[in-house]
Amino acid sequence: MSTDSTRQVCHHPARDISIVNLASGVVSLGTAVTTMALEVSPLVTLTSSGGAFIAAISAGLNVLNHVRRDA
Repeated sequence: MSTDSTRQVCHHPARDISIVNLASGVVSLGTAVTTMALEVSPLVTLTSSGGAFIAAISAGLNVLNHVRRDA
């Protein structure tokens, strides 16, 4: 890292990040309910809902990064 690089500061309000977290939780819960309805093992339910959570939160944070507002 060079000495003249600028620091990047996150300009996202906590509200936007909270919305992304809550939406990811809803997606994860929906995936868990769907996989439990298919009567699979608890490990499969856990891994699929965790993967859905990670995918949803990654997509949501990428969207926030692209829609960043100038404060």
